[in-house]
Amino acid sequence: MSVSSDRAYSRRKRNRGYLGHDASALPAQDLQDRDQLRYELDLNSWNLRIWGVAASGFLTDSYNLFSTNVILAQIAFVYWPGPGQRWEGLIINGCTLTGSIIGQLLFGYLADRYGRTRLYGIELVLVIVSTIGVATSSFGYGDMSFLGLFTWWRFVMGIGIGAEYPLSAVITSEWSSTQSRGRMISSVFMMQPIGQALAQLVGLWVLLGREDTYELQAKQCGLNTLHDTECRRIVDGIWRIVIGSGAVPAVLAIIFRFFLYDCGLYSLEVKNKAGMALQNTQRIYGAPPTTATDHGITANGSAATGEPPMPVQFSKHDLYKFFIEEGNWYYLLGTSATWFFLDVGFYGLSLDNRGTLSDMWATDGPKKIDAQLKCWESTLPGGNSTLQEERWDLHGLPIWQTDDTLPCQTIYDVLLEQAKQYLLTVSIASIAGSACFVILANRIHRRSWLTISFFVLAILFVITGCVYYGVARTNGAPATILLVSLCHFMFNLGPNTLTFIMPAEIFPTAYRCTCHGISAAAGKVGSLVAVLVVYGVNSAYKDAHRQGLIFILFGSSVALGAIYSWAYLPDPQRRYFNEDGKRRLEQKTLEDLGGGREKAKQQGEVIGIRNKWRDIKHRRRRHTPSPGSEQPDMEMTGS
Repeated sequence: MSVSSDRAYSRRKRNRGYLGHDASALPAQDLQDRDQLRYELDLNSWNLRIWGVAASGFLTDSYNLFSTNVILAQIAFVYWPGPGQRWEGLIINGCTLTGSIIGQLLFGYLADRYGRTRLYGIELVLVIVSTIGVATSSFGYGDMSFLGLFTWWRFVMGIGIGAEYPLSAVITSEWSSTQSRGRMISSVFMMQPIGQALAQLVGLWVLLGREDTYELQAKQCGLNTLHDTECRRIVDGIWRIVIGSGAVPAVLAIIFRFFLYDCGLYSLEVKNKAGMALQNTQRIYGAPPTTATDHGITANGSAATGEPPMPVQFSKHDLYKFFIEEGNWYYLLGTSATWFFLDVGFYGLSLDNRGTLSDMWATDGPKKIDAQLKCWESTLPGGNSTLQEERWDLHGLPIWQTDDTLPCQTIYDVLLEQAKQYLLTVSIASIAGSACFVILANRIHRRSWLTISFFVLAILFVITGCVYYGVARTNGAPATILLVSLCHFMFNLGPNTLTFIMPAEIFPTAYRCTCHGISAAAGKVGSLVAVLVVYGVNSAYKDAHRQGLIFILFGSSVALGAIYSWAYLPDPQRRYFNEDGKRRLEQKTLEDLGGGREKAKQQGEVIGIRNKWRDIKHRRRRHTPSPGSEQPDMEMTGS
């Protein structure tokens, strides 16, 4: 084998790394092919095929992650019927989130190393297998090994859930045209609130079906011991159906993913296969064929002559150049910190929030457990009151009973009320916020809007906490519910959606999945912090106003998110003036954004809090406004 052939073979075996801010690591022929690839992508707009594949998987993962909000009360009723501090729920959610962190980091790296579609589907297999494992975690409600099996399978499920984040976001981003990229990714992310709502609706449907068949209310399940064994068996079946249903969309999503190919940018820039990149793009979009030979591509997909030295992906030299030498750790800090501070607030309100919602909806103080209650005595012949048998008056309410103002509710009443509260307070507002963002994705300056929406959320959190202190457990409680709904609306209209989108845009192809996975994992660390904070506050303080403290604490967290988004994130869009003198927004291409911080500096952007501060002082001395301080524009994007 000749030296040139040996070098070509070595190039084919290794992945190409960071191209440099000026794409100097790409041969001239590959640059031409990349332009052709971008041209063919940008001839198209919305692609239903790509969206359906990514959205179906993300819907599945959201359903499974947030299904704990539906099933934990049922599991507590069956397995932990006594009073307690809900530590079992903390363990279950903690293991799920830890698994998600591992999945995001591992699959993010693997997707950059081995290809997007080679892994796309493996995470759903993990979800399906773990779903079956969760749904069959014991042989019945009396099995004492339940918690260990259940948490193990939730941990495995968490790995699959976490893997979906970088894969869905990056595949959607790389397969989208420049103009449709923001809307495509945000519409995939809209499956998160839809998945949350779907889990509640499935739980509600199964509950109503079981009531119609077994008459849970007539048996006074939870309040009377006469039918206790049968009640637990019935409720044990409800949560298993809810969990098992999460495997259905996953199976459908796996089938769709057999018809997906590696993104053209990845094949060209990383795998060094320009011919395959153009061919796969035409398979998806059906563009007029442009063969590799038309551009002088050799059999291995590379230009025949004049190739610059190839950077090797994940080599120490390449990682040092990208993150340290060119300062792109700023971007990673920005995406990771904003996602972390977002999830502290978001998951504090969204995950295992049964008790929080019950407190918000309460318009009265807790009822005293004594003989004055109508359920103190059994009304079923031959039955005994659970309140007396388990001494609720001494030990407190059981874990499944989250509303201390209505201690005479059966498990059916509790589950029905929890579903209603979640759908009305969280789901409707969240879906509305996501839908509004999809509409406005190209009309607003997304980086500026991320900063502004963080600040708006911080103010809303503080206001909500103060209002909660004033109206908790009074007839004014609906004011808190309205404010919390507004918080969820703003989450999805702003930071919750944007922290998912931006890491899929601003990093180069060679490290896009890895950096998205790191950013998402930082978010899940924030969610772990949130779950621990909520548990700690609820355990340490029994005051009815303790939720107000939680809101104020989380308000400071989202305020920090605003600072990091302002200082460390670049603009994925550029402003320009059209012929009429009106300001418009133009979407930057992934190739442009992949140039990193050095490319952004060449375009006049200032990245880093010290640099931002110096720039502000410099502009003040010159009495000129800073472009980075402009408000988000609402005009349509220019073509």
